[in-house]
Amino acid sequence: MKMMHREPTHPGVFLEEDYFKPLGLTHEEAAKLLGIDISMLEALLQKELRVSQELAMRLERVFKTEWEFWVNAQRAYDVWRQNQINTNTKV
Repeated sequence: MKMMHREPTHPGVFLEEDYFKPLGLTHEEAAKLLGIDISMLEALLQKELRVSQELAMRLERVFKTEWEFWVNAQRAYDVWRQNQINTNTKV
């Protein structure tokens, strides 16, 4: 597998830059649309929360996207992070 050197875009960054800002959505409005607590959304935007299958389905419904996009973006970010951890802990 080819190692990715650049950090993949976290799904929270996609949300903020490609959806919330262009649509003029506040975090509170977005959380309400998604049916999640604002603290959960804030954690996602801070890269502290992973996109679960359930959240991916909510994102699909609200933003008319494919749930696979969100899951794949999360997977790419997770693999990159794990590679960073593995690289930094090699003896």
